[in-house]
Amino acid sequence: MEKKDINIKYGKILRIYRKKNNLTLEKVSEISGLAPRYISQIERGESIGSISTLLNLCNAYKITPNDILLSFLEPENLSTKDSYDYKINQLSIRDKEIIDDLLEFLLSH
Repeated sequence: MEKKDINIKYGKILRIYRKKNNLTLEKVSEISGLAPRYISQIERGESIGSISTLLNLCNAYKITPNDILLSFLEPENLSTKDSYDYKINQLSIRDKEIIDDLLEFLLSH
Protein backbone atom coordinates (compact mmCIF):
# COMPACT_ATOMS: atom_id res chain seq x y z
CA MET A 1 0.00 0.00 0.00
CA GLU A 2 1.39 3.40 -0.97
CA LYS A 3 1.91 6.18 1.56
CA LYS A 4 -0.89 8.27 0.02
CA ASP A 5 -3.32 5.34 0.28
CA ILE A 6 -2.29 4.72 3.90
CA ASN A 7 -2.90 8.39 4.77
CA ILE A 8 -6.34 8.32 3.14
CA LYS A 9 -7.34 5.08 4.89
CA TYR A 10 -6.02 6.40 8.22
CA GLY A 11 -8.08 9.58 7.83
CA LYS A 12 -11.22 7.65 6.91
CA ILE A 13 -10.84 5.43 9.96
CA LEU A 14 -10.50 8.46 12.23
CA ARG A 15 -13.55 10.07 10.63
CA ILE A 16 -15.56 6.88 11.20
CA TYR A 17 -14.65 6.84 14.90
CA ARG A 18 -15.49 10.54 15.23
CA LYS A 19 -18.90 10.08 13.64
CA LYS A 20 -19.67 6.89 15.58
CA ASN A 21 -19.18 8.91 18.73
CA ASN A 22 -21.35 11.76 17.41
CA LEU A 23 -18.53 14.27 17.65
CA THR A 24 -18.09 17.35 15.49
CA LEU A 25 -14.69 18.62 14.44
CA GLU A 26 -15.18 21.48 16.88
CA LYS A 27 -15.93 19.14 19.80
CA VAL A 28 -12.89 16.97 18.98
CA SER A 29 -10.86 20.17 18.86
CA GLU A 30 -12.06 21.12 22.36
CA ILE A 31 -11.25 17.66 23.72
CA SER A 32 -7.92 17.14 21.94
CA GLY A 33 -6.52 20.66 21.73
CA LEU A 34 -6.02 20.22 17.97
CA ALA A 35 -7.36 22.76 15.50
CA PRO A 36 -10.53 21.70 13.63
CA ARG A 37 -8.82 22.47 10.32
CA TYR A 38 -5.90 20.18 11.23
CA ILE A 39 -8.27 17.36 12.21
CA SER A 40 -10.06 17.82 8.89
CA GLN A 41 -6.75 17.64 7.01
CA ILE A 42 -5.95 14.36 8.75
CA GLU A 43 -9.39 12.96 7.95
CA ARG A 44 -8.91 13.86 4.27
CA GLY A 45 -5.48 12.18 4.18
CA GLU A 46 -3.64 15.46 3.61
CA SER A 47 -1.72 15.12 6.87
CA ILE A 48 -1.01 12.21 9.19
CA GLY A 49 0.17 13.94 12.34
CA SER A 50 2.56 12.76 15.02
CA ILE A 51 2.19 10.01 17.59
CA SER A 52 1.10 12.73 20.01
CA THR A 53 -1.66 13.72 17.58
CA LEU A 54 -2.76 10.09 17.28
CA LEU A 55 -2.91 9.76 21.06
CA ASN A 56 -4.93 12.98 21.40
CA LEU A 57 -7.45 11.73 18.84
CA CYS A 58 -7.61 8.28 20.43
CA ASN A 59 -8.35 9.87 23.81
CA ALA A 60 -11.10 11.97 22.23
CA TYR A 61 -12.67 8.88 20.61
CA LYS A 62 -12.06 6.62 23.64
CA ILE A 63 -10.10 4.12 21.56
CA THR A 64 -6.52 2.91 21.47
CA PRO A 65 -3.99 3.29 18.66
CA ASN A 66 -4.31 -0.46 18.25
CA ASP A 67 -7.94 0.01 17.22
CA ILE A 68 -6.77 2.07 14.27
CA LEU A 69 -3.69 0.05 13.39
CA LEU A 70 -5.58 -3.27 13.35
CA SER A 71 -7.48 -1.91 10.35
CA PHE A 72 -4.28 -2.05 8.32
CA LEU A 73 -3.70 -5.76 8.92
CA GLU A 74 -5.21 -8.55 6.88
CA PRO A 75 -8.02 -10.28 8.82
CA GLU A 76 -6.32 -13.67 8.55
CA ASN A 77 -3.29 -12.22 10.39
CA LEU A 78 -5.31 -11.18 13.44
CA SER A 79 -5.33 -13.29 16.58
CA THR A 80 -8.73 -14.21 18.01
CA LYS A 81 -8.34 -11.52 20.68
CA ASP A 82 -7.34 -8.90 18.11
CA SER A 83 -10.28 -9.92 15.96
CA TYR A 84 -12.68 -9.38 18.87
CA ASP A 85 -10.98 -6.12 19.77
CA TYR A 86 -11.28 -4.93 16.18
CA LYS A 87 -14.99 -5.73 16.02
CA ILE A 88 -15.87 -4.28 19.42
CA ASN A 89 -13.95 -1.09 18.85
CA GLN A 90 -15.88 -0.35 15.70
CA LEU A 91 -18.92 0.16 17.91
CA SER A 92 -20.04 3.49 19.33
CA ILE A 93 -19.25 4.36 22.95
CA ARG A 94 -22.88 3.61 23.88
CA ASP A 95 -22.76 0.17 22.25
CA LYS A 96 -19.43 -0.58 23.96
CA GLU A 97 -21.06 0.25 27.30
CA ILE A 98 -23.89 -2.19 26.53
CA ILE A 99 -21.34 -4.92 25.71
CA ASP A 100 -19.48 -4.13 28.93
CA ASP A 101 -22.70 -4.35 30.97
CA LEU A 102 -23.54 -7.67 29.33
CA LEU A 103 -20.07 -9.05 30.13
CA GLU A 104 -20.39 -7.89 33.75
CA PHE A 105 -23.78 -9.60 34.00
CA LEU A 106 -22.49 -12.86 32.53
CA LEU A 107 -19.42 -12.87 34.76
CA SER A 108 -21.49 -12.28 37.88
CA HIS A 109 -23.65 -15.36 37.27
